[in-house]
This record gives sequence, structure tokens and C-alpha cells, in this order.
Amino acid sequence: MVDRTIKCELPDLRPEKILQQFLARCLVDTSASMGLLGDISKLSVAFDGSSYKSGASHYGVKVCDCRSKGIYNCTCPRRFSDPDATWGWDSYRNQWFYGSTLFTVTASDSPYDLPVYMRLVQANRHDSVTTIFALRDIHSLYPNLNFKYFIADGAMDNYPTYNLLKHYDMIPFIALDSRTKVKFNYPHPHILCFDDKGRPICPGGIPYQNWGYSKPKGIKYRCWFACHGQKPPEDCVCSNSSYGKVVYIKPDHDPRMFTPVPHHTKAFKDKFKIRTSVERTNKRLFVDYSIENARSRSNMMRFAMATFAAVNMHLDAWIKHTNFSFVDTFIKAA
Repeated sequence: MVDRTIKCELPDLRPEKILQQFLARCLVDTSASMGLLGDISKLSVAFDGSSYKSGASHYGVKVCDCRSKGIYNCTCPRRFSDPDATWGWDSYRNQWFYGSTLFTVTASDSPYDLPVYMRLVQANRHDSVTTIFALRDIHSLYPNLNFKYFIADGAMDNYPTYNLLKHYDMIPFIALDSRTKVKFNYPHPHILCFDDKGRPICPGGIPYQNWGYSKPKGIKYRCWFACHGQKPPEDCVCSNSSYGKVVYIKPDHDPRMFTPVPHHTKAFKDKFKIRTSVERTNKRLFVDYSIENARSRSNMMRFAMATFAAVNMHLDAWIKHTNFSFVDTFIKAA
């Protein structure tokens, strides 16, 4: 699917596209011009899916006359009021649910946690699959925005996603899957080995100091002593330069392990913390606006309810940002 996306061959047929365009042109564009999304030249976006329960029953409704004949446990065909709903697993609540999955993309730098994209998919679809479509769609919907930082949980921790992010020139901030077995066995000159966090160790047994990302060379590491302004021991001198020894680790060796911003650094952890913005977006949709309480029995109605709630979130942000007051408006009109 990633290969097809890069070749622009991924199907682009979705009934909710008109509502996505409505949200983009009428709300998100205005919020961006007001500066409510953050720096649109290097936008941070967080991705996450949330269970969206159907208002219909998964048992269906009997349409036969078996009950009148005294047969209560029949296997006759039934009528289902929500044929689009499927069963899915909610890993957060650790339970099964019947309905759909609402996949949301939030501008993480926004102080108001504003959603920029939503998509409704089958409940049994994995978030990593929806992410591929979402990345393609946001770049198509917002040609005027530069999406720079991708923030997501371990569900998106796979090599194809990293390859797609490289294609879109986005820096990944993805939590490693808890089942990942790290193996750093990549030969590299001037490096003795890698530790369990992916940090290179110099021939003297001292970890190199991370010094940021230098494109296109790779992740830059310097001698620990040179970085801290200390004189290295006599038996630990690998460079006569006062700047110290410098090595570069190319992310192409392993895009999951050697990310442009290493997982163990403070910069990665600080950036990853703002992933909670998409969780706050989901909280506003499902708790504050109670979109599930409508008990919608079709994907069309469920996505419409979610879109209207997202519209209100942007309107709330506009009111708060401009200090607009209906009371003052009525007083001036009087």
C-alpha cells in the first residue's frame, strides 16, 4: 500500500470526502490564517483512532414468524439497521465494540487541540492501515501547509510507515512497539558497538554525544569529552581536533532504530508528549459533544455528527481567541 501511495496509485474513493473538504476549506484554513494551528511552515500532527459505537444492536431484528410458531431460537435471516457496523477491539478499554473507528489527525502545536482531518473506517481495521490513507489525504487537502513532524503511538511502528514519512519529508516521533527486540549490529568505522538505546560507543568505551540531525549526512554524534569541554584521557584520543571526533549514523541503516531524532533524547520525549493533543481532541468529541449519544445507525450519520462537533471545536477556538461575546454584541445592537 505504501508503494502504491508513493506512485499515486492508492484508491481515492470515499463518501466522506465532501465533509472533509468542508472542514478543510471552511474551518481549518481560517484557523491556520488566525495562527491557531501553530507554525504552518513546520506543522506537528498527531494521529490516533478511537472506537465509535453504533446505536444499532448487533443481534439484528427478526423478520420471520417463527416466534408465533413457538420457535424462539431460529436461525432465519435478520434485518440489521446498521449493516456498515463491524466488530473491533478497543485496546484502551480492553473490550470489544460494535460500530466503526473514527481516525483523527490533530494539529499538536495548537493550544486548542484542533482536528484537521477525520476519517471513518471499519472497526476491525488497524490504525497503521488508516495512517497510510490519512497521510495521503492531508497532503492532498492542504497543499498550503507543510507537515513536518509525525507523532503517533506504537500502532504505527512499522517500516513501511517510516518509508512513507521519508517520502513526505516528515520527521517521525513514533513510540517503539513494546514487543520490539532491538538489535544494533550495524558495522561502522570509529564505532565499537551500539548500546541498548541505539547510542554509538567510541573505541574507548564512551558513548558519543548526540548533536542533532544533519541532512543529508544523518544523525550527528560528537566525542563526549569535546562536547563537555573536557580533555579526554591519554588512552582515549581518537582525534587531534578540539572539536572532537564526529561520526554520522544514516537513518537508512534502520529507519525505526536510527530516527532523525533518537528515541532516547530529551528532544524526542518532549515532542512525543504533545501526542496527547489528539487524545484531548477525542475527549472533546466523545465526552464534551457526546457524539455517541446520538446512537447513529449508519456511517453517514456517525461521520456527520463527528464533523459537526469538529466544526464547533474550531468555532469555540475562534471565540476564545478573538474574545468575542454575544452579550457585548446585543448591547451594541441595542
